[in-house]
Amino acid sequence: MERRVKIVATLGPAVSEPARLRELMEAGVDVVRVNAAHGSPEERAELIANVREAAEAIGKRVPILFDLRGLKIRTGPLPEGEDSVAVARGSRIRLEASPVETVPGRIGINFPNLFEVMSEGSRVLIADGLIELLVESIKGDHAMAMVARGGQLLGKQGVTLPGAPIKGGALTDADKDDVAFAVKHGVDFLGLSFLNDASDLHLARQIASQHGDIVPGLVAKIERPQALMNINEIVEAADGVMVARGDLGVQLPPERVPRAQKKIIGVANRVGVPVITATQMLESMITQPVATRAETSDVANAVWDGTDAVMLSAETAVGKYPIEAVRTMDRIIREVEKEGTVRSEAAKQKFAAEDDPESQFADAIARAAFALSDQTPVQHLVVFTKTGAAARRIAKYRPFPPIIAVADNERVARRLNLVWGIETVVLEVERDQDATFRKAGQLIIDQRLAEDGEYALIVGSLPMSHEAGRTNLVHFRMLGT
Repeated sequence: MERRVKIVATLGPAVSEPARLRELMEAGVDVVRVNAAHGSPEERAELIANVREAAEAIGKRVPILFDLRGLKIRTGPLPEGEDSVAVARGSRIRLEASPVETVPGRIGINFPNLFEVMSEGSRVLIADGLIELLVESIKGDHAMAMVARGGQLLGKQGVTLPGAPIKGGALTDADKDDVAFAVKHGVDFLGLSFLNDASDLHLARQIASQHGDIVPGLVAKIERPQALMNINEIVEAADGVMVARGDLGVQLPPERVPRAQKKIIGVANRVGVPVITATQMLESMITQPVATRAETSDVANAVWDGTDAVMLSAETAVGKYPIEAVRTMDRIIREVEKEGTVRSEAAKQKFAAEDDPESQFADAIARAAFALSDQTPVQHLVVFTKTGAAARRIAKYRPFPPIIAVADNERVARRLNLVWGIETVVLEVERDQDATFRKAGQLIIDQRLAEDGEYALIVGSLPMSHEAGRTNLVHFRMLGT
């Protein structure tokens, strides 16, 4: 059986050339992530072109997730010639709200509103929480803080302000430029960092629509406690969500992250929105060729939680063993899926808008397709979809037979490769439904997604429609006839 949970790989110096990208995709990568925080626009454009070239060379549809950098609060640079500055536990540090040089006794932070969002007792975490400061006083143009946890501080390290009421950040001025770049280059998804609620998604969609007719799907990265509090409205407004455990584990106490992961995945499963579990999944494979037992369990548990995809970050971007990391993740997922389709309790719940009859009908068709596929000897679920919504609705219920989405354009087909259990083919839809079903069946056989004579449950619309949201038909058919 084909693997159902998808693999997302972050690109970087370790994998950027077409030959290396082909090797990565052949190892099992379904989606690639390009980080807007690294490289010049020209370098990112070349990387996107290389991804398309590599995917076409092996005949695979690989969507690109373009991850916006968001509001990145960082410490100031070090003086020229310095590698690090010692920050001793128990010492007192002067904080300034500008990117002045970081020197012994003083740390600059590139956030002009710093003193508006902190107060006495506020925590300041630096370098993913390795260094912790406690604010003792704020005096106009600076604050004094006591070092609760010290260490060696490098230049331009990330700063987190747990609990601080930071507004915005989902779309900085730099992000708006990156959105225009992403639309121009036809990326499939935009990853939104540090959002608070659904309004950030609406704003991003509005800005993207100003730069082109085709707006990328929006993946909401859940990194802040505010986003976790607003998780239901965010998931319903998004095209995908990410359990961004790195920043979430700094904003929250680390022991709360596993529960947050299960909550985010549960909401996404209930709504039928694809969810990616990310950060440090195979962290040790950055420097060694074998994963730890704990990492193996982490990937497996994400699959059991109901995730659509698992993501590799530094493991593939800068690691020594990117191909081995992908193959390891592939083996772990397949081992979990040997026991059958993983279907969370949240995925079993029906979800449709109470005031939208079309939504209710579409969800009823999806549930019926799942039930019929479970009670009959069909080997495949073939879903005709204009926007991808019909295929996502069926994938929500995690059926046992493989789902093959038939789209009429490459863009929709490519985006669906993020969703649990979906393979895709592209076929122009005709008004003659019988001819379309027959051609689709033959195309599926030709692309080796099924064998001649196997049965499929077909989900579509009658009459065949070029409009989204018209799904109203289920039909049994032997493929190839």
